[in-house]
Amino acid sequence: MAASEQSFPVTEAYRGMRLDRFLQAMVPRMSRNAIQEAIESRVRLESGTEPKANRRPAIGDTVYLAQRIVTEVPDVAIEVLHEVADWSVINKPAGIATTPSSRRPGADIATLLNKAPAHRLDLGTSGCLLLVHNADAARHFEAAFRERRIDKQYLAVVSGSVEQDTFTINAPIGLDPDSRLPHKVRIADDGAHAETHFEVIERRDSNTLVRAKPRTGRRHQIRVHLAHAGHAILGDLLYGGDERRFIRWLQGQPVEEVAGIPAGRHLLHASELVLPLPNSTDRLTVTAPLPADFDL
Repeated sequence: MAASEQSFPVTEAYRGMRLDRFLQAMVPRMSRNAIQEAIESRVRLESGTEPKANRRPAIGDTVYLAQRIVTEVPDVAIEVLHEVADWSVINKPAGIATTPSSRRPGADIATLLNKAPAHRLDLGTSGCLLLVHNADAARHFEAAFRERRIDKQYLAVVSGSVEQDTFTINAPIGLDPDSRLPHKVRIADDGAHAETHFEVIERRDSNTLVRAKPRTGRRHQIRVHLAHAGHAILGDLLYGGDERRFIRWLQGQPVEEVAGIPAGRHLLHASELVLPLPNSTDRLTVTAPLPADFDL
């Protein structure tokens, strides 16, 4: 047992109890969400059995709970691409979460800038992120996103050579019931409608730079669609192969880098936002420069 772990033997009194309920009994101060997060990233069983919320540990097994590591607040410059009194667009660096997370307390855009993101970019995604400074701007842009009046473009470096110059993937997306991760998604016949248009920008020796224009806004849509097409985004530990690599990274274990890309970064960049301006019929285009790590 590591010094930073707590251990909880499974005794006869807890025979047949689900892992999440066992942890609730052992650590009653933890919320349900915190227990789920812990099972995903910092719980292990002495038996080597894979930890899942609904798994029932055997009598005599021991459940280990690693202490949460408090992440240092990143010391990085965050470029402001456009700013007015009520809202702004920044160039989010990869490696910083959009909103607060129990895994990385304090190390997120909302906390660092004390402004509310109007949408989300994944931790490993960089680029244009819209922030609202007051309730009026929040209401305006929330309606604009809901009514699909905001256009977004992304750039991605994907594995292999993409044959078609342009193509559209229209494939529904739903939760992946086979994953250990409760929020992972996949192509599913009974999923929600999801459509993305792609255009090849540059073919390289072993990868391709593509532009993605999502027509819908499903979770991880671009990443899932590209992986479905056989061209996963470089560095994508969750959708680019065995998800156990992503889980090991979540747990702070060493993970082999892909093409020199640090673990946790995937080469997806929100390159452009086209926004309807409040109290106006005008639209504004904001672009974020291509990151240096795209030049592979």
